[in-house]
Amino acid sequence: MRFREFTISDFLQEPSFRSWVLDNDATAAAFWEEWIGSNPDKREDVMQARQWLQVIGAPTWVPDAAAAPDTWNRIVQTIDKTERSGKPGIFALQPVMNTIKNRRWLPYAAVLAGIAVLYAAAFFLFTGGEVHQATAMGELKTILLPDSSEIRLNVNSSVRYADKWNAKDAREVWIEGEAFFTVTHKRNNQRFIVHTRDMDVQVTGTAFNVNTRRVQTQVVLNNGVVKLALRPRGSDTAAPIIMKPGDMITYSATTNELTNKKVDPEVYSSWQSKKLLFTDTPITEVIKSLQDNLGITIELQEESLGRQTFTGTVPTDNVEVFFRTLSRSLQVTVTKTGAHTYRINQQ
Repeated sequence: MRFREFTISDFLQEPSFRSWVLDNDATAAAFWEEWIGSNPDKREDVMQARQWLQVIGAPTWVPDAAAAPDTWNRIVQTIDKTERSGKPGIFALQPVMNTIKNRRWLPYAAVLAGIAVLYAAAFFLFTGGEVHQATAMGELKTILLPDSSEIRLNVNSSVRYADKWNAKDAREVWIEGEAFFTVTHKRNNQRFIVHTRDMDVQVTGTAFNVNTRRVQTQVVLNNGVVKLALRPRGSDTAAPIIMKPGDMITYSATTNELTNKKVDPEVYSSWQSKKLLFTDTPITEVIKSLQDNLGITIELQEESLGRQTFTGTVPTDNVEVFFRTLSRSLQVTVTKTGAHTYRINQQ
């Protein structure tokens, strides 16, 4: 396949690749994830290209094409000077810098000149040694960490971590909101720790979902092994909890409540595919999930409705699916009372 011959610069220009990185297109994501799996020797190039796109984004300002060569030369000089200073940057620039020495890049210099502004801003942001990433309501984001581990960040969430990790100290991430982690295992069993206000989630290589909404932390383990170090209020120590695949641990340091049960992990990470799965879930819990993921408010007029259960799939971009199903199965009326507010009444 022609992608085998692609350089990083080629990936940056490929429409389907841009759809995967910038638009979270499900079809493009499925294709590229399968392609990487079939071409593991190209993974490093693909990930470098994805990092570039995550920083570059889609430029809204394009300089005069006639000035492109001069503009690009000044960008290269600025980046070279920055790297020689020895201060921390965003990530390794060398693969792309080698590519742009080819004169065929000049026609694209006008488009890529916007990198200069972004790089300068990122340089001042990252020299503090910490990276901050966040999503708005309705936005999902895939983040590649310094060790090639991945974070899939859910809506209205944020993470922070050091811009550079060494091979000895623990790899650490702090999270608010919800995210799915796919952690790369290191030969020296280097620890990977996710910090929340309620606990520390310690792993070496695994996949799991963390949700810190509603004054508690919920961890669902998909595969591997996870060790939880709780942070009970008024106490410095607590016995660690070892999780196995399919376990769901929920803990709140505020209330000191701890629950543990077996679940289907795919249900709790389905938001990555822009859908929410429910199986015999109380309506009150469904509403909480919709409010967290869609930013809407739903009012139940009758308390008894909240004890009814719901089974089905709700697309996060079409809540009307849930309302139509609910209306048919429970004979209720759903009224839109505002731009993002709804009321449910028994008929």
